Amino acid sequence: MKKSWTAALACVMAGALTVGLAGCNVASAPDDSSSSSAGVESGMYSSVQEFLAAQETPSTYERRLYEEAVADGYEGSYYDFLAGMSFTDDTAYINRAVNSVVEITVTFTINNVKRESAGSGVIFWLDKEAGDAYIVTNYHVIATYLSTGFGPWGTHSSTTDWSSIYLTTYSGQTVRSEDVSLVVGDNTDTDLAVLKVTGSDELKESDAVAATMAETSVGETVYAIGNANGEGTSVTKGVVSVLSEEITVTAADNYSTVSFNAMRTDAAVNQGNSGGGLFNARGELVGIVSARQLTSSTGVDIDGFGFAIPAPDVNAWLGEMQTQYDVPALQTSEDTSPAGTSSVASSAAGAVANSVVAIETDSAAGSGVIWSLDEAEGDAVIVTNYHVVYSTEQDGISDAISVYLYGDASATPIEAEYVGGVQSEDLAVIRVEDCALLEKYGCEAVRCADSDSLTLGEDVYAVGNAAGEGISVTAGVVSVLYEDIVVSSADGRSAVSINGIRTDAAVNHGNSGGGLFNELGEFIGIVSARSDEDGVIGFGYAIGSNHVAAVAENILWQAENGEQSASCATLGITILAEASNRVFNEQTGKVYSEEKVVVQSLTSGSLADRMGMDVNDTLLAARIDRDGQMVRAVSITTREKLPTLLYELREGDTLTLLISRGGEARELTVTLEASDFQTRA
Repeated sequence: MKKSWTAALACVMAGALTVGLAGCNVASAPDDSSSSSAGVESGMYSSVQEFLAAQETPSTYERRLYEEAVADGYEGSYYDFLAGMSFTDDTAYINRAVNSVVEITVTFTINNVKRESAGSGVIFWLDKEAGDAYIVTNYHVIATYLSTGFGPWGTHSSTTDWSSIYLTTYSGQTVRSEDVSLVVGDNTDTDLAVLKVTGSDELKESDAVAATMAETSVGETVYAIGNANGEGTSVTKGVVSVLSEEITVTAADNYSTVSFNAMRTDAAVNQGNSGGGLFNARGELVGIVSARQLTSSTGVDIDGFGFAIPAPDVNAWLGEMQTQYDVPALQTSEDTSPAGTSSVASSAAGAVANSVVAIETDSAAGSGVIWSLDEAEGDAVIVTNYHVVYSTEQDGISDAISVYLYGDASATPIEAEYVGGVQSEDLAVIRVEDCALLEKYGCEAVRCADSDSLTLGEDVYAVGNAAGEGISVTAGVVSVLYEDIVVSSADGRSAVSINGIRTDAAVNHGNSGGGLFNELGEFIGIVSARSDEDGVIGFGYAIGSNHVAAVAENILWQAENGEQSASCATLGITILAEASNRVFNEQTGKVYSEEKVVVQSLTSGSLADRMGMDVNDTLLAARIDRDGQMVRAVSITTREKLPTLLYELREGDTLTLLISRGGEARELTVTLEASDFQTRA
């Protein structure tokens, strides 16, 4: 699938994660050990779920209250805790609901030509012990067209005779074709089909759950969950716009049409979302996502017109099918926990605008976040994207960078100095000095949160100089926790790989360099890119605050020596991420991600070689000691943790790595020398 990404431009403290390394008496770990399995084998943790929960502090306001309650002796689950409160944390229910959605990949062979489609489905009945399930999806997801000739002179029909079909659960297990069968499908007066999974070992091992249904009302908050754009399961947030209206869509035969009643939502819906679920804030299924409208009747492009078949209509259809095909019905939720929202999030958006500035150069308009501030001296350090301060006209960093403050109606330009940057990370630092306006307009430095603690479905705010029209705020949710994308470098001569947080908050040109903030107004990332692929909406990206902090502080450290670059440690290895999976923890109401990070190759004489590392070692955890004090410790649960760690290292630091080799956990330690670093400019 062709992807098109563009920088969103007109043209943290790093998480203090404590891991037991020295003296932890690590026992032998299995050959396929990841950091979690090694932690369990060592006796430090009783389960993988407990390990993952310990690595990432709950991020939402409600989770923090729960964590405090647990510290005070509370023994119930997160859901029990929410049931006793006057508000509900939507993310807890969405993290559970996402496990009722599966990605569907279907392949057809028509006249020796392969056709492949990607969609979604919702588990509505489940027997995990047996590995059995019923899944409802759209008929057009599991069917393709057979056509000869053109228009009324040809023949047009559809077929469900696929050559292969794979269902992938959110926790990463793939159900094979031989375990999947089509029970029934209808494309006459609806667009629904039912698949049956029988005896799947993969389903038994998954975190899959069955969805429960509920009715909805206009204006209710809803979440669309599905395989958006065929890129994996993601979450977008909106409201129910219209409760019921008749829509007409092209049928699976690619010629005729089918009409049915659907509810409308402004939650971002993309190709691949078809067959996925529309859920309310309690994680209850209110509809099956089926279509979106791209243009109005006058041909004008429109967003915010996504459609889902209401859950009661789905259940009525399933009831009709039950007598013929013995299909069970959707179950109604029995959750009686109180609804409501926290009062904290409502004030977050307004509080963060004073931490964001507009930036203009001779060739671009963008944004930046105030990293540190000395109001008395009128000094501020600002972090932005490298491409924001790069001048395409000068073929280098612009020699005329102006900053504008939120609240300054006169738009007074403030001269800024370039401190340093790293093009390959698309991050840069600029500085404003001796400026009384910083105090006058109440500027504030960002408060950084641990981006590793983010929660799927968490409310976020993108703040920046959208379209070069001044600072504005857009709201959305965390759609995908981390995703690799590739964008053009600032100079246009190469490509830059970004590991970004995906959000459905609207990101426009000029937002680049601005901030992504959580519901408490804490900084969680630098907004950097959006999808510009035709027809794709709700795909904006931000570089996580942990990585921003590591690179920005490195640039500032280098600036003390008169350098306009960063000095990144180089291990001398290439790594491979294997066995990626997600684990749902019912106790914390959260999904956790983990990968097995393996050494694929190693350079002779490198830092890793001096440490005694070897090919096929699994990286489990790392610690940095400086002047006898631990400054950073992290479990390497995913591959993006390692690049961040390398920017945090300094000459003279002691690096300790916990690795697994041949089923045995070992500690490798080395003191870094000047030759272990490379300049990144």
